[in-house]
Amino acid sequence: MSEFDGMKRVLEDAGLYNIVPARIVYAELKAYAEGLDLYFDEAEELIRECFISTAESFGLTLREELVQRLNLLSTLAGRRLALINALSISAKDGTPEGIVKLAESFNVQGSFTYDTAQNKLTFTCSSTVSQDNKSLMQEQMKKFAPAWAVFEVV
Repeated sequence: MSEFDGMKRVLEDAGLYNIVPARIVYAELKAYAEGLDLYFDEAEELIRECFISTAESFGLTLREELVQRLNLLSTLAGRRLALINALSISAKDGTPEGIVKLAESFNVQGSFTYDTAQNKLTFTCSSTVSQDNKSLMQEQMKKFAPAWAVFEVV
C-alpha cells in the first residue's frame, strides 16, 4: 500500500474529509504521498545497503574499497562471501588455515607451497589475475604470513 492509500484511509475514517480526485485535498495528499514514498524508498535502500547479507550496490562497493578486495566473482553472492571472509580475519588467523582463509577472501583459487631451504612461502594463483591485483594480494596477505618467511604471490 502506498502512503497515499494509508493517509486517505486515516483521514476518511476520521470523518472530516471526503477525498475525491476533483478536490484540492486530494491533490495535496497525492503530493505529500509522492514525497513520502520517495523518502521511504530511499530509507529502505539505505537500510538494505547497511548489511553485507542484503547489500546490492554501494554497500558492497564501499566495503570492497575499504578492505581492498578483488571482485573476481561479480555475483552478489560471491562479493558478499569475499567480504564476509575478509572482515572475519583477525591476528589469530596467522596459521596455515588462516592464510588459506585469507586467500579465499580474494575469491581466487590457488595453492600454497613452502620452501624450507629459503624460508619462502608462495601462493600460486590459478585464477586469472592481473599483476597489479597480485601485488595487492601479496601486500595484504604478507601481513598474515609468518614473520620468519618470505611471502610471494605468483
